[in-house]
Amino acid sequence: MKNLFILTVFALIALTSCKKDYTCECKDYEDGVMVLSESTTIKDTKSKAKTSCDELDDYEDLGGYIYETKCEIK
Repeated sequence: MKNLFILTVFALIALTSCKKDYTCECKDYEDGVMVLSESTTIKDTKSKAKTSCDELDDYEDLGGYIYETKCEIK
């Protein structure tokens, strides 16, 4: 029984650390109005894919106009 538990734990760890395809969806906004939506596929572990996707977030205030990009894993 103990061996079965240890084997199950290792199987769960292996499954959660697999590289898979994750979709990063980014939406661009100008002054709060969405103007563009793009998707990118990231093949990695979920936590690394989320980090890579979050790094695409951006915010700029240029002469009173606000440009913002919000990205998230779907």
